[in-house]
Amino acid sequence: MQPPVLQIETTLDGHWSALAQIAQACELSREEVSEAAVKGALWRRKPGKKAKLKRIRDPDAESESGDTLLLNYNRTVLDQKPQLPVLVSDQGNYSVWYKKPGVLSQGSKWSDHCTVTETAASVHGRKCLLVHRLDRAARGLIVLAHTPNACKALTSMFEQRKVLKIYRAKVHGEFDQSLPYSIGTPIDGKSALTTVLQSDTYKDQGSDQSISDLEVDIKTGRKHQIRSHLASVGFPVVGDRLFDPDRDHQADLQLIAYKLQFKCPFSGKLLKIQLDDKLLIESQ
Repeated sequence: MQPPVLQIETTLDGHWSALAQIAQACELSREEVSEAAVKGALWRRKPGKKAKLKRIRDPDAESESGDTLLLNYNRTVLDQKPQLPVLVSDQGNYSVWYKKPGVLSQGSKWSDHCTVTETAASVHGRKCLLVHRLDRAARGLIVLAHTPNACKALTSMFEQRKVLKIYRAKVHGEFDQSLPYSIGTPIDGKSALTTVLQSDTYKDQGSDQSISDLEVDIKTGRKHQIRSHLASVGFPVVGDRLFDPDRDHQADLQLIAYKLQFKCPFSGKLLKIQLDDKLLIESQ
């Protein structure tokens, strides 16, 4: 029986194919190794002290004698079924998508076949490059580039805070702070600013507890920024098992990247993109 998890490293010689050599080293079939490589589990390192690892899909075409191949094989990860994103706006050399909850922005050493970039590429038929991140548990709008130039230009805009990012978050409690309400607590030693623009409070029918529906603007993009900031002032996001671990959660994370506004770096046109009613309802 094949092991569900293994990590194998082998240095190639020139006598037979790379695929055959890595298969023999890990005692998997060539078909299993090929599948793992296509899903992002195979890495190559060229000879030399400063050589970096690179993910490869086709070991016979992308490696040669003297290269070191590393296979990170996890059958459970490889068997995961990707969730396809929804195209919201196609701008030619970049596009905006609706990312579903649970979908990763970036891959791991074990695979990348379920990431938003790989799944969007399978839908769109073009290479997709990550411009910015969205928490795995969160859902909503994410920008992907199709060319290196577009990726560089858009990434710079996000870093320079030239993109308006509006989120909707359902939080526990009655949010009665004067609006707009800003939270500027640093995250991981870096500046961070979250501003609550609107709030609407109602009673949760299931528990009769107060729930507030917030519209939130972030000027920075720190990891888990909205979740961390709102929890720090006593209003954790509904379904947030990371920052509200002691609560018995009955729902998934209620955080939606709802609206993006920015000037197209190529046309100069102001773009205002937001989830339509159908996707917004599906996201709640």
